[in-house]
Amino acid sequence: MPSSGLDRGVSTVGIVTGGHFLSHFYLLVFPPLFPSLRAQFGTTNAELGVLVAGISAAMLFQVLVGGIVDLVGAKRVFVGGVAITSLGVFLAGTSSSYLGLLAFATVSGVGQSTFHPADYPIVETVSDPDTVGRNFSLHTFGGYLGYAAAPLIVGALENVYGWRTALLIVGSVGVAYAVGAAVALRPVYRTKIDADERRSDGQAASGRDTVLRSGIVVMAAFFVFFSVAGTGVRTFAPLLAIDGFRLTDATGNTALSVFFAVTAVSVLVGGVLADRFDPRYVIAAATATVALSLLLVVGNVTAVRRLTFVASFGLSGGAYGLVFASRDRLVSAHSAAESTGRSFGFVFTLSSLGGLVSPVVLGVVIDVSTVLVAFALIGGFFLLSGAVVLAVGCNRLPVLSRVTLR
Repeated sequence: MPSSGLDRGVSTVGIVTGGHFLSHFYLLVFPPLFPSLRAQFGTTNAELGVLVAGISAAMLFQVLVGGIVDLVGAKRVFVGGVAITSLGVFLAGTSSSYLGLLAFATVSGVGQSTFHPADYPIVETVSDPDTVGRNFSLHTFGGYLGYAAAPLIVGALENVYGWRTALLIVGSVGVAYAVGAAVALRPVYRTKIDADERRSDGQAASGRDTVLRSGIVVMAAFFVFFSVAGTGVRTFAPLLAIDGFRLTDATGNTALSVFFAVTAVSVLVGGVLADRFDPRYVIAAATATVALSLLLVVGNVTAVRRLTFVASFGLSGGAYGLVFASRDRLVSAHSAAESTGRSFGFVFTLSSLGGLVSPVVLGVVIDVSTVLVAFALIGGFFLLSGAVVLAVGCNRLPVLSRVTLR
């Protein structure tokens, strides 16, 4: 265990998890306000979509931010990210035009690009080999809580105070959190890098060499396939219910809510599994289960009714959540000691690309074919992501060296 001790490790994971909660909260801060924003600025639905796309596009800077993390330390980047993200949301509440709103939303997206490259090195540094998976799962759990909390809290604030005050309030909370984190968080990752450099007599590999290890490249491919599949589920589940099986939109939305609710719980179970079993096999089994449950629905193996449709998404969400801690542990295992930030920045940048491409490609598939075909492809991408991870253990690729496999 790091010399900071158990209590400091727990508090550090807690602070970073709180930041991850805010990150996901702010990712969903605008959609609940869309009706009010449309009325205020006379925007089209497409322009509101561009608002969200601006945030996502700014997150493509994660690979660059990862290099900054390895250069100056994760604490500064984490605190700066919380501050920039929340400040962008706060300033959005002062917008007098749609273009101003878009500009401040994009600023918030730039701040969002810091969380993954900064969070994971901090969590890894204060975790021992027996708890790193569980700590990663707590970090992920905090993010999903943010997803769940945003529509409820933002919607309630808007109903009472209006959309401007709602953004000002939630933005202020993040700024205050950044100040508190700046005081309470220790520079543990920078300290570790300095110690590693002293032990290696200052001989460090180039950023390109440390990131483009074969294991990291394989994991980057996994992130793309897994993101394409996961984004497809989030985007088109309601359409599958309506166009695929003539169910109601309420059934589709319920299925998606159940998917996320079960995922939020299962990520914690996934942390335990990641610490006890080979992460590759956890991912392969989980992604195969997700794919099988979706393909059974698409193939109408059993008569699809409201209950079976929702239950299948609940099963998918449970298996989906098991992936995250094992995924993060594999990236950590294949990262060079001095380039954890760059490695996570690299794979999450490609994950963002997969998330941007997925709705467009699958939307075209639906237009020229059917939503059932699109979900068959989604199941295929889940299977492909699990198969790619198994390739990490092949003889032509390095085996895990920093994770004890039982």
